[in-house]
Amino acid sequence: MNRPLAEFVDMLRYADVPVSIGEVLDAARTIDLLGYSDRNLLKSALSQVMAKTTDEMVSFDQCFDDFFTIDTDLNLGENLLEQVSDIDESENSDSSDGGEDAQLAALDNLENAPSASGDGGGGGGEGSASSPSEGSGTQPSTLLEMLEQADRTGLTMSMNAAAEAIGLSNIVLSTQRGLFTRRVLDEMGLAEVNQEISDRRREDNEEGAEELSRRLSVLFEATRDMVERQLALTSAGKSNQFRQEVLKKIRLSNIENRDFRIMRDMVRKMARRLTDMNSRVRKVKNRGHLDIRKTMRRNVAYDGLLFETHWKQKEKDRPKVLAVCDVSGSVASVARFLLLFLYSMNEVLPNVRSFAFSGTLGEITDLFERHGPEEAIPEAIEIFGGRSTNYGRAMEDFRDLVFDEIDSRTTVIFLGDGRSNGADPRADILRDIKKRAKRVIWLNPERKSVWGTGDSEMTKIAPNCTVAEVCNSLSKLELVIRDLLKTS
Repeated sequence: MNRPLAEFVDMLRYADVPVSIGEVLDAARTIDLLGYSDRNLLKSALSQVMAKTTDEMVSFDQCFDDFFTIDTDLNLGENLLEQVSDIDESENSDSSDGGEDAQLAALDNLENAPSASGDGGGGGGEGSASSPSEGSGTQPSTLLEMLEQADRTGLTMSMNAAAEAIGLSNIVLSTQRGLFTRRVLDEMGLAEVNQEISDRRREDNEEGAEELSRRLSVLFEATRDMVERQLALTSAGKSNQFRQEVLKKIRLSNIENRDFRIMRDMVRKMARRLTDMNSRVRKVKNRGHLDIRKTMRRNVAYDGLLFETHWKQKEKDRPKVLAVCDVSGSVASVARFLLLFLYSMNEVLPNVRSFAFSGTLGEITDLFERHGPEEAIPEAIEIFGGRSTNYGRAMEDFRDLVFDEIDSRTTVIFLGDGRSNGADPRADILRDIKKRAKRVIWLNPERKSVWGTGDSEMTKIAPNCTVAEVCNSLSKLELVIRDLLKTS
């Protein structure tokens, strides 16, 4: 697979257009047949191969236009020779006529430039800007030689090679432009050029030092342009992915309001992925251990010959989930994502009942049934939040509401920091719940080092839970739900 196609596939994937390996191979065959010359034909053909839905088609069109427009216009260092020539000409003439013609001629020279093993190309200027290839047949090999001889073809090839060597396609943020520009120049041999400039100044060759410095400045501008074009090409999708990776690990209590929409989308994707993993239809054949008794009974008609086999099956039981969330203060931000996560997985967790408290506790399941999670969660926080936290009172209310309904299939998830403002947390009720339930999971957004400090009652709560873990980020929340589904 050629490099432009590989980069285009990466761009599509960053734009949430899933491209499989088989589709990439089909796209490669399409390009082999059509080539890159007819842009409209190529766009139409690749869209039939790589885009499968209406939304994906919209994203594909945008990515194609961005990628191939930039790629078509991306003549690396296209102004290098002209600017160097302008420097030389400005020393000999004050005239500025013919700039547009010179640029067009330079573009023609670039398009028709011979390969690296050929003549070197470039020759659009005079004096120091002339091509070194005429007569000598030698190709400049170092950055210093290419700058002195104004070999734009060689510099363009060197910039391409350096960009690939330092992984320029991995640029994500605008703040990385300077870093990647410097890395490209270092890879090309910047140290040698800087040393030569210093040597010339020590030798009182100020004119030669200034000339080389001006040409290096032109190269710097061309390199920065290349970096900015690459950033424009890939930054949108990569920045979004980078932002999502950061948001997955950041504390949920520190999420800003502007990021809630992104977080909701991330929660839905995670929930959909976990739902797909746990709702696949498994083949019954050859699953589990051989059931000898049923196998013998089924084969009585065949005089005991084992024509039919029966396997012991362990059915996956969908758990009953009771989610009890502290919605006071900073804990509320974690609670909203836990509830959103659970209700986004209604296919594999259809029996979720939710409760919220800060002082008194109440069930909020009906709010989700009437409004859906995005409207129900803020309403629940408004109804039950904003009060002094009392875990003892909440445990008593929870026992009165559902204690008799808890059985060996029930998983109870508590989310709270365990800070009860000096009130008795009623760990005895939690112990009774643990005896009846399949498991009791306590999720605390605070780090373990502060458990038991101040008014925290976690030292009393944790021993009466099956699992007590820190859960303050989306990635940790995903792990909790994944473990819940695995053990169900």
